[in-house]
Amino acid sequence: MNYGEVLSSFLVDLQRLFRVVICDRNITYSQVLALVSIPNDGIEMSSLARILGIDNSTATRLVIRLEKKNWVLRKPGDLDLRVSKVILTVKGQNIQTKLEKKIETLGQRIENEVDSAKRDEILQALSSFQDRKSTRLNSSHALISYAVFC
Repeated sequence: MNYGEVLSSFLVDLQRLFRVVICDRNITYSQVLALVSIPNDGIEMSSLARILGIDNSTATRLVIRLEKKNWVLRKPGDLDLRVSKVILTVKGQNIQTKLEKKIETLGQRIENEVDSAKRDEILQALSSFQDRKSTRLNSSHALISYAVFC
């Protein structure tokens, strides 16, 4: 298997795990990703869209659905009133905490399936890969160079 095949298979399997283990009839996969991506002090709508890899308009529709569930609020930005900041409500914080616990439990289950002699090595490799990709994806230039391949 090459890197592309492994990445594609890994992505599909990880998404399926999240949909089966983390999501339920009250919360979609997209809503899970959004809620776990919102920090305690909130996030600008455009930053949330960038983190999730979706258009601003798609992020807006997603946040509207979260608002209807009373999980988030949209407020004008601190410096620029044209900017919307998404903030978790108390109910949203509670949901986020529950999701993070479910994700941690899933992580522990996966860790237990990995050969104990290789756990640290695999975690280090995955962390290094994620850190490098996260840094590159947060740069708009890097996003363009990745998009050329799509």
